[in-house]
Amino acid sequence: MAKINDIKYLKQVQGLSYRKVKTLTGHSYATIKKYEETENFNQTIKKIIRKTKKIDQYKEMVDKWILSDIGKIHKQRHTAKKIFMRLQEKYGDSLNISYRSVAIYVAEKKRELNLDITEYLKLSHLPGTAQVDFGKLTFKQGGKDVKGSYLVLTLPYSNAGYMQIFRGETTECLLQGLKDIFKHIGGVPREIWFDNLTAAVAFRKNKDRILNESFEKFSAHYKFKPKFCNPASGNEKGNVENKVGYFRRNYFVPIPEIPNIAEYNKHLLRICDKDNERIHYHKNQKICDLLEMETNYLIALNINEYEVAKYERRKVNKYGFVDIDTNKYSVGTKFQLQEVWIKITAHKIFLMDKFKREIASHNRVYSRNKYVNTSWIEHLPLIIKKINSLEYTDFFQELPKIWKEYLLKLQSKDRKKALLVLEKILLNDSLEIATYVLQGLINAELEDPDILLLNYHKYKDNTGPREEIALSSPLPKIDKYETNLEIYNQLIKKKEE
Repeated sequence: MAKINDIKYLKQVQGLSYRKVKTLTGHSYATIKKYEETENFNQTIKKIIRKTKKIDQYKEMVDKWILSDIGKIHKQRHTAKKIFMRLQEKYGDSLNISYRSVAIYVAEKKRELNLDITEYLKLSHLPGTAQVDFGKLTFKQGGKDVKGSYLVLTLPYSNAGYMQIFRGETTECLLQGLKDIFKHIGGVPREIWFDNLTAAVAFRKNKDRILNESFEKFSAHYKFKPKFCNPASGNEKGNVENKVGYFRRNYFVPIPEIPNIAEYNKHLLRICDKDNERIHYHKNQKICDLLEMETNYLIALNINEYEVAKYERRKVNKYGFVDIDTNKYSVGTKFQLQEVWIKITAHKIFLMDKFKREIASHNRVYSRNKYVNTSWIEHLPLIIKKINSLEYTDFFQELPKIWKEYLLKLQSKDRKKALLVLEKILLNDSLEIATYVLQGLINAELEDPDILLLNYHKYKDNTGPREEIALSSPLPKIDKYETNLEIYNQLIKKKEE
């Protein structure tokens, strides 16, 4: 800038010639002329012409995936890797963008939306040791979003990991998950690190851990040594903390549909086997190969299978339900005010009589204050007996609107008869069939429960294939018979005579 000032001063102030200025400054004629004629020395910013990027054609879809994460739990959001994998699945060989480009754009978009990125700590351990933890997830079941948990066991030496999904984090869930993973990998780690899970630790007294009795029996059966982290010290089991996040990001995004958890868990074990074919992040060997070597350090499985279940005795209330974990499970009015055995597992509740013969079974419910009822048929006799309380029962609240409106129109006597008809239908068919038959009655502008029963019988007579009658021998051939009425005319004439 100083040279520019010198040129302008010599030429414009002192009025020297171009030759003289050139001699004094050493600059060319063109340079001297350029700066002499320059009047505006304000700084200018060149306009950047944005070039089209390969990511542009995928931005709309990527943005949609990232925006769909808003409002979801923090650890179950799309990562750049997961987005790149989804793009590969969708476009296959026609995908013309690198992972790096996707990662850069995703990072920029998340900063723009203020979505956090979680970091994890890497740790290493001796062969034959494991770490266990639960993670939270959301999955779909029956078209609805369901909150659940998934148990993760990792072997940090090989970095192998396995997971199992449950509706809760009870002792039964913990033990069932560990049992199934032990069986799948063919051995038991010698030491397993846990945090202070309530499923394993009953309570702490004077800073001493008191283990849950079921957990103690389980660890004794499989001969592993349980070890526990200090409170709020997740870094002490950093490998499993990392794997919980890894599994969530790569296998639970987008939200999976899980019709049957027990069957899906078998599928997850195979998925984990496939995942273990990756190269170890540090040892430059396949994780599955390291795991195969690590199995030499595992404890052999107990030849006696361990039953993950809790048995208790409970009294059935006067309505035919038994209380389990704040929920009420149907036993049936036949057993009201009697003691029954209950068998509690991770996925099911089994109800048994005093001889431990199964009475009923239900899917275990992990929400609170719910009535669990496979069928109301067992309870209908008591409901019919207490007919004036019908509209205040859970059975009535669960009926379709058409049934509620129909029953409320009837007098007590006819209401009982209508429920008896409903009971008869439910013993043989579904509530959908009962509703179809009732709709026919209402369409005919009728209310009589006897006609409702008649309509049901008509429905049964006119539906379904008719079975052919098996004959022991062919039917005899009968000649065609022709009627001769003249005989009758002759008989009538004789009578008149």
